[in-house]
Amino acid sequence: MNAFLAAPSHSTNMTDISSSSRKRLKIRDAIVISGWNWQTFNVPERLALAFAKLGAKVLYCENPVSRLRHRGRPLGEIEPGIHGWGPEFLGHRINQIPFGSRLQARFLADRIAKQASVLNLEDSIVVYPHGQWFGPLCTELKKKNFPLVHVCMDYPEPGQEKLIELSDLTLVIPKSVFYQLSAKHGDKIVSIPQVTQMSESEVIAGAAGNHSNVDEFPDIPRPRLGYLGPVTNRLNTQLLAQLLSSRPDCHFIHFGPEKCLPLANVHAIPWRQPKNLGEVIANFDIGFMPYDCYDIKNFHCIPLKLFDYFSKGIPVVSTPIVNLWEFAETVYFGHDADGLCRAVQLALDEPKDSPKRCSRLRIARAHSIDALAAALCGIFSVRGCTGA
Repeated sequence: MNAFLAAPSHSTNMTDISSSSRKRLKIRDAIVISGWNWQTFNVPERLALAFAKLGAKVLYCENPVSRLRHRGRPLGEIEPGIHGWGPEFLGHRINQIPFGSRLQARFLADRIAKQASVLNLEDSIVVYPHGQWFGPLCTELKKKNFPLVHVCMDYPEPGQEKLIELSDLTLVIPKSVFYQLSAKHGDKIVSIPQVTQMSESEVIAGAAGNHSNVDEFPDIPRPRLGYLGPVTNRLNTQLLAQLLSSRPDCHFIHFGPEKCLPLANVHAIPWRQPKNLGEVIANFDIGFMPYDCYDIKNFHCIPLKLFDYFSKGIPVVSTPIVNLWEFAETVYFGHDADGLCRAVQLALDEPKDSPKRCSRLRIARAHSIDALAAALCGIFSVRGCTGA
């Protein structure tokens, strides 16, 4: 492993890092390239927050937009220490042409390096998730001597092996995938936690008020089964339809412009800003995750929303995603419609003072932004001249 990636021999907790110690830590600055934008608040966005929490300066690059149709976000600070920027290029269709993809990649790499120079980033690393256009781009950034850090968020998709090979280090979130990739790539593969959107202090502060005093959805009856996202190919909609048809008293809520199923007990609501997601969760009776486990990507994922649900202590019902088995004491599982019906009823019958709720809050604190920052500190930090 490269020296700049060497980790301490002991684990690091944020509580172990005093204010004076943080001043002596030399945290590498980071260029976080996202396939989304800041509002989606996916893994790259949370990684940017964790780097900034450690004192790093972050250049956050949104998904490029076609300059023929849109204008990208101008460079500017969007959170303390995080400088957002929206690159512009000719368009994603050009990437389907080999020569075109190389030209665009070279252009984007030059623009990213220029913005890093504008911000005076020091010893910056490039952090990137999976995406078809990341291969050519990271090849060009590697030529500019940027250390490359790939983030594997799910079961590896087609083309992801190339991204791992390009990287100096690959951070892996699902434990099952970590063990699989480690068998081939050894020490190049490092495990990091999946995290809630909140800091540890925010989880603690919100623990006393798990349910909002203001009903966000007065027209939606209870009990409410909430899914904190749009319904895409993640969910088993056939299974969901069977459950909701057999339990018309239960109302399913998801983000999106229109309902995912033509049922009276399905409700689509507009997307909320990340800072407002806690208020939405507080109005759910159950955090619901009927993922399609036949899809290997879904079966091996570790949903971000799990820890967002846990941050409010609410019961969670899910299909048996393999990386959730370790939370069997706090999650209700069902693999088919009958099993999910039983799981939903068990969750609804859970007492408000159940110790499971405290356990979920404890797990949420252990999967906070602070926990991710501590993991990154152990991987990327180097000591200053005075030592620590």
